[in-house]
Amino acid sequence: MKLSRRNFLLTAGAGVAGGVLGGFLGATYGARPGWRVESQIPRAEGVTTSDTLPAEADVVVIGGGIAGLSTALFLNQKGLDTVVLEKGVVAGEQSSRAFGWVYSNHWDLGKLELANRSKAIWAGFAERFGEDIGFRQTGNYSLLATDDEVSASREWLAEAKQIQPQTDARLVTGAALNRLLPQGAEQYAGVLHQPSDGTAEPRYSVSRIARGAMNEGVRIISPCAARTIDRQGGRIVGVHTEQGYIRTSRVVLAGGAWSSLFAGNLGVHLPQLTIASSMQRLSRIDNALPGAGYGPDFAWRQMDTGETAVGVSTNVAPITTDSFRMLLDFIPALKHSGDLLKVRLSSDFFASLNMASTWSAHEVTPFEQVRMLSGHVDEKEVETALTNLRRAYPQYENAEVRERWAGMIDATPDSTQVISEVPDNDGLFVITGFSGNGLTTAPASGEMLAEMIAGESTTCDPSIYRFSRFTDGSEYVFRH
Repeated sequence: MKLSRRNFLLTAGAGVAGGVLGGFLGATYGARPGWRVESQIPRAEGVTTSDTLPAEADVVVIGGGIAGLSTALFLNQKGLDTVVLEKGVVAGEQSSRAFGWVYSNHWDLGKLELANRSKAIWAGFAERFGEDIGFRQTGNYSLLATDDEVSASREWLAEAKQIQPQTDARLVTGAALNRLLPQGAEQYAGVLHQPSDGTAEPRYSVSRIARGAMNEGVRIISPCAARTIDRQGGRIVGVHTEQGYIRTSRVVLAGGAWSSLFAGNLGVHLPQLTIASSMQRLSRIDNALPGAGYGPDFAWRQMDTGETAVGVSTNVAPITTDSFRMLLDFIPALKHSGDLLKVRLSSDFFASLNMASTWSAHEVTPFEQVRMLSGHVDEKEVETALTNLRRAYPQYENAEVRERWAGMIDATPDSTQVISEVPDNDGLFVITGFSGNGLTTAPASGEMLAEMIAGESTTCDPSIYRFSRFTDGSEYVFRH
């Protein structure tokens, strides 16, 4: 499928392109243009965790976002004593700043299996935990502006149903469009609609998953930053944290935007960079768009409050030293970037020159200096997205902007996450680089990584998510 502005959210191409010239925004020691430190204003619903570090665990998971929590949940289910270390607030970074889609509509065919498995896991969370976690099967709508896009969607639909027969997407054209969406036939050539897709509520969904995991036996320690990993004889024997030492033989790095920095201090080159993605929340109106979806130049999600979240189609990529350090990794992504990002030279670059990239187990790390990372809102882009939405659906002229925020997306060169053991690092596993689709696929990704760690066959095919694809001579396959 050709990358276009129409499918900017499902491709995560913005994440890749932003990473090419954007670099890592969160690894310095204080707030600066392009991102913010919000030590007192988390977006996530509060979770009461332990602040006492245990002496040992079967597995230590670094990172208390959706990826780390999902992995810990399934590890615990397999009888492995699992501890999650979170440097700040559980779900405090991108997990509570995400758009909130849980979907497989128009997905890359290679990732469809994992996305569908993740949807099934999301659908079972409420019964599993005995609590509403905010997941709703409200449907996803891909608004198709041209006949060529309709043809491409028809082709995708035929292939998707062959690969995943449970795919319930349908292509809607003609007069039926008006029954599906207001003024649909007057504005669009068609809509690809998948009723089984849904939405979560980032402000509390992941927090409640964390509570459910703790009720099942997962231990979450916060605030407690992991500093580095202890090896003896080439094997992991423990983790040094700001609170002390915890013995373990297996570590999962689920640090989101911080993963590459942590890995680099271990001598592991993890090609991942980070960009800021801005969002906004609009007040309730009559005839609001249902479910979630995207048009040629705007995207939306109806929240459980009846308000509408609106996303942007262009993200900000400040230039930093990591932009050059990882340039060779990301060069293949340049031709796929289109106009999905803005490159910005600012004080970020000069601040990054003083960024610590290595430290010892006894030194204060960037993870302790920056407890909570969020992006700087691109006011121009959020205004543009709102204008585009109002042009297509004038009823939003009556909607008021209630809130604006930005999160930091972790992106790999091929827009595909890493779910894998790290080669030549026995006992070190990575789950990161979701490139904008972490909320959708992290539950199934965590399940798959837990299966790997437990030595079991995986529910989904792990081959495209292997770490070694960056070093084994494989050509990058851009999975939108």
